[in-house]
Amino acid sequence: MSRLTAALFRPVDIAWLVYFRLGVGFLLALEHGGAILLGRVRNYTEPQFHFRYLGWEWLPHPPPAGIYAIYALVMVAGLAVAAGWHYRAAAATLSLSYGALLLLEETEYINHFYLYALVAAVLAVLPAHRAASADVRAGRVAPAATTPAWTRLVLLFQMGLVYALAALAKLNPDWLAARPLTVWLGAKAHYPLIGPLLSQPTAAWLLSYGGIAFDALVVPLLLWRRSRPWAFGVAVLFHLTNVVVFGLGTFPWFSILLTSLFFAPDFPRRLPGFVGRWFRARVPLATEAAQSAPTIAPRRTRWVLAGLGLFVAVQVLVPLRHFLYPSDVHWTEEGHRFSWHLMLRSKTGTAAFRVHLPDGTQELIWPSSYLTPNQAHKLTASPDLLLQFAHLLADDYRRRGLPPVAIYCESSVSLNGHPPQPLVSPTLNLLTVHRTLGPAPWVLPGPVADAR
Repeated sequence: MSRLTAALFRPVDIAWLVYFRLGVGFLLALEHGGAILLGRVRNYTEPQFHFRYLGWEWLPHPPPAGIYAIYALVMVAGLAVAAGWHYRAAAATLSLSYGALLLLEETEYINHFYLYALVAAVLAVLPAHRAASADVRAGRVAPAATTPAWTRLVLLFQMGLVYALAALAKLNPDWLAARPLTVWLGAKAHYPLIGPLLSQPTAAWLLSYGGIAFDALVVPLLLWRRSRPWAFGVAVLFHLTNVVVFGLGTFPWFSILLTSLFFAPDFPRRLPGFVGRWFRARVPLATEAAQSAPTIAPRRTRWVLAGLGLFVAVQVLVPLRHFLYPSDVHWTEEGHRFSWHLMLRSKTGTAAFRVHLPDGTQELIWPSSYLTPNQAHKLTASPDLLLQFAHLLADDYRRRGLPPVAIYCESSVSLNGHPPQPLVSPTLNLLTVHRTLGPAPWVLPGPVADAR
């Protein structure tokens, strides 16, 4: 334990943390600025129904002005974090705003949005404002040339875990049969220049197995000093390929930023051109005495170790919880979220609801009459969202004085190009089913993946 404590609290050059603060603050602000310009903010402001994670159903939804205010807070806080201006308050605001948006609409869950929220929360506890910041220039904090090693290691752990669990999740029959990428790349055949290449049958197989190899090997190769530059080059190529083929907003650039932290803590000083000169001029270089001086605060050490232990345990156990469910996670979605199942399955389908009223009449409801296109699209793929919608629909009928006695769902879903089949039985009254964390036996079995 003493060796571990010494390694975690060993002082390292703070240059990497300044670099990370600048990159994260700018990219998170850019992500939400782009969301407003592209209209994605309407996924929060336009729905009349809002889907919630289990246990968060009570959370009130802000009016449109409140949503725009949260987006504005993210952008302002992101830029303030980048500048190191009132850093602690800005980082806390950034973290809380991201957390709020994550909880306010379940259909808006995306893996990289969750990663952004995690990193924003971690950034809020890091001393990233102790060099080259507005806080230092204003005298609000004392400057520092070093930071404890754990501040960097926790981020390396997080990014390494994303890569490792993404590789593990790809070891499923459909991915090994190149089914998801066959579906996705087939839809890219119209792309100029690269479209004909992407639509070739071999492309899906090469990218499927190349993805497994990359996710499994990139972290070990980044940890080895001799292979690190080559591994980073491959990582940059991989993420830029995602930009060209899939877009993915700021996520590929964010991934490159996180992956670059595997280089030595002083690497920003050695960057070429203006960037390297800026870091050498603005970020103080630690003296030999400062580098060897102990930075462990005895009263805080136990709290930091406990916090790190809890963070590691949660980040390892939560993604692995899907192994506790007997069904195929890609079909039932049980344990799918927060598990780094990055672009692993393609689902298309339809769903309609039959509402049985006390007077014996029936009404056929298409989700698109209540939901936004984004919500309706996500609904068809998730049994939990189908169940939520049935109960939200029942609440709406009750408000109108027409309490339904039963609601049934007629669904048809294709997973990774398999023949369509229902997610739930059309004879099951969904009002008799309630959400739990346990397995959902009411979800019908999924397709048997082949190994073509």
